[in-house]
Amino acid sequence: MIHKLTESVMQMHQEMSVDQMRLYQAFVTKSVEAREAEEALRVAMDQEDGGDTHTSETLCDLRRLLADQNFRLSGSECVLLACLSKRLEGEEFTDTKRINILLHSFNRKPSNTTKVVDGMEKKELLEIRSDGLHAHKMYCLTDRGQRHVWALLERLSGSNSSDRLAIVD
Repeated sequence: MIHKLTESVMQMHQEMSVDQMRLYQAFVTKSVEAREAEEALRVAMDQEDGGDTHTSETLCDLRRLLADQNFRLSGSECVLLACLSKRLEGEEFTDTKRINILLHSFNRKPSNTTKVVDGMEKKELLEIRSDGLHAHKMYCLTDRGQRHVWALLERLSGSNSSDRLAIVD
């Protein structure tokens, strides 16, 4: 395309007068400015929307990974991915029931989500908030947990299910 454009411009250069070339230059300059303005507007609208496009793409990637049973994910990896999903949906803190429902819909529910969450709290991947020993626990990803799950998501998104049989914590 660039080669054809170069040839075309060279032919026009020989056939056009100086005034016509200046008008053509103005046309190209205005076209470039319009394209840049259009792209800037799209970026601004996406930022005003809170990055909805990026968020929805990330949620689609998460769901694709959870649905692909060829990825043999550990219980903690499933919980981390589910916590990220809930966070992207607007829930800063979530609970075991919500995580279990999400993971069960993908046949990914660990045998004991509460134990998994407690273990991840010890690794400082999750923060648990509770009103007491037997109270209902709410938890969220810590900064370290977010970095960990984003790295996991990046690794998994860049590979095919046939390329990976298991991910090790």
